[in-house]
Amino acid sequence: LFDQAEELLERYAAVSDKIVLEYIDPEREPLKTRALAEQFGITMADTVVFIVGERTKYVTSEQMVEYDFSGMQYGQQPTVRAFRGEEEFTSAIQSLVVSEVPKIYFVTGHGEAVPAMQEDGAFAGRSLSALVDKLKKDNMAAEEINLLSGEIPDDADVIAIVGPTRGYTEVEIAALGVFLDRGGRLLVALDPLIEPDGTMRPTRLEAFLADRGVVVGDDLVVDRSRKLPYFDLSAVYLTDFAEHPVTTGLDGIAVLFTVTRSLRTDSNDAQVLVETTADGWGETDLGMLLRGEPVVFDDGVDTPGPAAVAVVVESAATADPIAASPDPSADPQDEITSRLVVFGDSDFLTDVEIGNAGNEILALNTLNWLAARDHSMGIPPHNVESMGLYIDQQQMRIILAVVLLIMPGAAIAMGIFVWRRRKY
Repeated sequence: LFDQAEELLERYAAVSDKIVLEYIDPEREPLKTRALAEQFGITMADTVVFIVGERTKYVTSEQMVEYDFSGMQYGQQPTVRAFRGEEEFTSAIQSLVVSEVPKIYFVTGHGEAVPAMQEDGAFAGRSLSALVDKLKKDNMAAEEINLLSGEIPDDADVIAIVGPTRGYTEVEIAALGVFLDRGGRLLVALDPLIEPDGTMRPTRLEAFLADRGVVVGDDLVVDRSRKLPYFDLSAVYLTDFAEHPVTTGLDGIAVLFTVTRSLRTDSNDAQVLVETTADGWGETDLGMLLRGEPVVFDDGVDTPGPAAVAVVVESAATADPIAASPDPSADPQDEITSRLVVFGDSDFLTDVEIGNAGNEILALNTLNWLAARDHSMGIPPHNVESMGLYIDQQQMRIILAVVLLIMPGAAIAMGIFVWRRRKY
């Protein structure tokens, strides 16, 4: 682990003369180690301390790696699965050099996914705790908010609505509208809420989004050419992305959606981000899907493919702006714009799904772009390759013969030869 961390830190220093590295060996420099440990409150060995002025942040060896514990049930020790040094080091540096911390408010009160895991483990499938932890490491703050008062705090950089299951009130819809008109940033991730009779339960957000240029379909996206093994047609992996900051780093990586609604653009300001192949479509016969019956595309009834599952809208603010852009590199004369990202699925953001394929990258990129931090996109962990040497029984016998017989025999023969030459 030390070699990997050292190599990465040397790369940081190579591209910036503002980074100065110092390595301290606790065994050779115990007094200096103890003094620094007391100064920075370090309690663990193998720790990287980042210092900018009087501000400090440290990354421990436990934070740098992901472990695979699957072998523990067979009595094996945990193995290193992935190295997270780049993500952790970059996050630490950003938290020290960037003074402003964007704040993301997650809306609650309508059955949405919650930012924190319940202590008793309840609603684990609807938890966003893993995402919130990533945001904190990316130097962003996350809080919950209830919109029933009709007011949104001025310090809200992003409002996130993730998987509501109940309808919003007119007061809440109006508050969201004012927020966007003033240049706010909004994330909406909806789910297909299918009733037993095969109809789609509305949340009132559908009409709100339609007014903003995003039409949410009363359907379920299927794509036979992108079907996940062992799942029904509603679980798809997608690899068709538009060129946009939100899709940065997804080349050659798929994103997984388990159940999603189709989206359609209805504005010049709207752009499709993620879509199915031409073989995909939005199936409107929800009853057949509930019954597990085979479905086929019905022209004129179903939503034709490629079916969009993620759409972005960026438009000029039409009211007095909320505040200056949180982007420190932004020109004060730049036009204030509102940003809206809509997904037809919310599960990919939850603890259960965010670790799959490129879901984490897509989630972090989305929130970074909404917070006007286009320069700070998600850095995925790098898998640690484990290389092994496998030999069969015949090869093992040859190795044993060489090591135990041939090599010692050759040494003995050489010794006898030298002895005889000297004697005679």
